[in-house]
Amino acid sequence: MSWQEGVAVTVVLLGLGAGAFLMAQRPSFWIEFGLRLAGALLPLAWSYVSKRMPPEEETVWRVAEKRGQRDEWRKMLRPGR
Repeated sequence: MSWQEGVAVTVVLLGLGAGAFLMAQRPSFWIEFGLRLAGALLPLAWSYVSKRMPPEEETVWRVAEKRGQRDEWRKMLRPGR
């Protein structure tokens, strides 16, 4: 790459960086960014939180809860830990 191309790439990158810096200073940018990020992540988080156990596992869990063996059930669920 010649020195003219290097200067051109540097100028373009500096321009993009300056534009991003000026855009990032505005509070409206951060509000919109947060709303879009939350809108993208909330469905993912909700699907993780609202996921149900398989019926067989839930039955075993309820029996362990009634017996007061909550910790033993967790150890049985994750034997490597």
